[in-house]
Amino acid sequence: MWFDNVRPSTLKLRPFWAILVALSLLSGACTRDPHQAVQHYLAKGKAFMAKGKDREAIIEFRNALQVDPKSVEAFFQLAQANEALHQWSEVFGALRQAQEIDPQRLDVRNELARLYLAAGTDHLQEAEDEVSFVLQKDPRNAVANQLLGAVAIARRDYESALPPFTKLTELLPDDPASYINLGLLQIILQRYPEAEASFKKAVEVDPKATAAYTNLAGFYRLRRQDPQAEQVLQQAVDRNPDTVALYMAWADLLGSEGKKQAAEGVVQSLRARQPKSPDVATSIGDFYFRQKEPALALAEYQRGIALDPKRNDLRQRLVDLDLDLGRAQDAAVLDGEIVKQSPKDVSANIARGRILLAQGKNDEAITVLRQQVSQAPDALLAHYFLAVAYRQNMQFQEAKSQLQEALRVQPDLPLALHALADLNLAIGDLAVAREYAEHSVGKQPAVPAERLLLGTVLLRQGNLAAALDQFRLAEQMNPANPEAHLDLALAYAAGRKWPEADKEFAAATQLAPQSSEALAVWCDSLVARKQSGRALALVSQHLASYSNEAYSHEVMGALDSELKQDDKAQAEFEKSLQLNPNLPGSYLRLGKLAEGRGDLDGAIRHYEAALKLEPRFVPLITMIGNLFLKQGNLDRARKYYEQALAINPNFGIADGNLAFVYAQQGGNLDVALSLAQKAKQLLPDMDSITDTLAWIEYKKGSYASAIPLFEECVRRAPAYPTYRYHLGLALLASGDKHKARESLEAALRLKLGDPDAAGAREALSKLN
Repeated sequence: MWFDNVRPSTLKLRPFWAILVALSLLSGACTRDPHQAVQHYLAKGKAFMAKGKDREAIIEFRNALQVDPKSVEAFFQLAQANEALHQWSEVFGALRQAQEIDPQRLDVRNELARLYLAAGTDHLQEAEDEVSFVLQKDPRNAVANQLLGAVAIARRDYESALPPFTKLTELLPDDPASYINLGLLQIILQRYPEAEASFKKAVEVDPKATAAYTNLAGFYRLRRQDPQAEQVLQQAVDRNPDTVALYMAWADLLGSEGKKQAAEGVVQSLRARQPKSPDVATSIGDFYFRQKEPALALAEYQRGIALDPKRNDLRQRLVDLDLDLGRAQDAAVLDGEIVKQSPKDVSANIARGRILLAQGKNDEAITVLRQQVSQAPDALLAHYFLAVAYRQNMQFQEAKSQLQEALRVQPDLPLALHALADLNLAIGDLAVAREYAEHSVGKQPAVPAERLLLGTVLLRQGNLAAALDQFRLAEQMNPANPEAHLDLALAYAAGRKWPEADKEFAAATQLAPQSSEALAVWCDSLVARKQSGRALALVSQHLASYSNEAYSHEVMGALDSELKQDDKAQAEFEKSLQLNPNLPGSYLRLGKLAEGRGDLDGAIRHYEAALKLEPRFVPLITMIGNLFLKQGNLDRARKYYEQALAINPNFGIADGNLAFVYAQQGGNLDVALSLAQKAKQLLPDMDSITDTLAWIEYKKGSYASAIPLFEECVRRAPAYPTYRYHLGLALLASGDKHKARESLEAALRLKLGDPDAAGAREALSKLN
């Protein structure tokens, strides 16, 4: 308990004793050497930091500053303690104070440079300025050289990063990390012989450095030299027989090569060496989890719990396993037991948010995860899964913010970098997506998933050759991964290299024969090439082997629909939903068939079934509103448009259609006009929105504003009668009877439908 928190009334002393206490304190302050007092507080603060008691350390460093407000060391240590608590504004403030007192203090400038570097691209110049000052005073300063290289990498100026990173190996010849970082940079620069030498040197200077072995093995995987990679990891285990991470890296490599028996042998060796270690059981269970062997993962986690029944982290892994297998209810029961035992267990409460996400309860998940972020601001997974929840809710800016918070807690966190690249790719911000994807590849050059993501971004940017390079590297690193072959197929298809594309499509389907996702993409490619018959044969062959695979029936139905065989398509879509009622695509396609038959009620019914599965899919919500609008049910249409805009206020079609409904229902025309103007800004080239805006201007009596807009619609779609009809009415209202007659008569010649045709004839009769 701190005395600062005790109420004054509880510290009442008799006057005599109060005077004695005050005198003794005064006497101590006068007699103690201020320098000794500062050193005393600094020593206590550093001792607290060594024990992880950072808040207590901050108090001691502040005590030192009360004695000597110009103690640079106290400010410097105060910054370190605040950094441990991720209190960045306090860190920056303390460092700036230290710099003002002693501008020549180089470690302070290095720390400021590191802060500027972490703050992002907008502060790279400040980081470089601080580092340059240090290097002018001390060219052999290792930290400054490392930071200078990091600044160059952040600017993607990799050649400029090479000299300081090379210098670092000279300054720290016994530090394996300096050679590892140089090797990673050399990979980016495609200087492969030099990179290999750097990684080998890292192993040489520290034969116990796990990262040295894993990076050298990763390099060989990247170069498609799997035997050498295996040899490196085997040597690593021989030299470090108790290092669990090395066994796991070796087993992962063998598993990715399809050598399951050899991988199992490595796992058994580790289990035999440390049979009573729950940590080993955890690592082996994680290996099986990655290898998609849920039964083996379950057994290993349970073995770990038997070894140490208090290990909630192992129970949490069982929750993760249930979630991965789609068993949300089982996960909820197990997680509930953990929370009951430990109500403040952050991991368990994060899992509760994940379970709610799996159950489609996004808003509840967001509430739970926001609470965890508030209570544990440094919980990386809380930020990450909150970002996932926001993304599923299509709250993209909030998702970005949470991922950036995760990077604040742990800069260069691979999970967050990958997610930010993927999120920016999804919303079409390709330049930012590429920046994050390249950063992620730079940190994990031997991870195929990062190569695939970067390749996808490059393909979307139209850089086909660079995309192919990334996909080929991913395929070389893991030839058994169907995703790499599928991405290669899509890249070849984009380049219209059809034989190569078909070869990769075939490889993807052979590697995942039960999955129809690659088959569906292949069929889309064949249909686009006017080869529907070939696509039909492929799906028929697949269904012959996997007749109960629901999505395959949806693919077959899509092909039947493409061939205008609507009855067969209907049967296939219905069969897919019998096998799996949670396929929104089948409901959407059934709705499309019903709409084609003119059965708007049936279409709405199917679309609403799809909406239950994707409740925040704004285009679908708007489409249902459009069908109600087509039926003349303005109240129901308005409800759906308002629902769409509540989720995404910038969905232009919903803005425009809601404006039209308001205008038709005689609502507030100013509100309708505002919606239509917003829709026009969002979708300036959509004729129907321009027509709606013009129609509202017409209804408000602003004919001079309405007529140019109607004329724009007629120019864009001269054969569409409604636009000519509306233009005719506006011209008539403005007094231009000659042009009004021409426009109205043209609308009727183009087969204007009722009731507009009756309105046009009535207007012409008035002219006559």
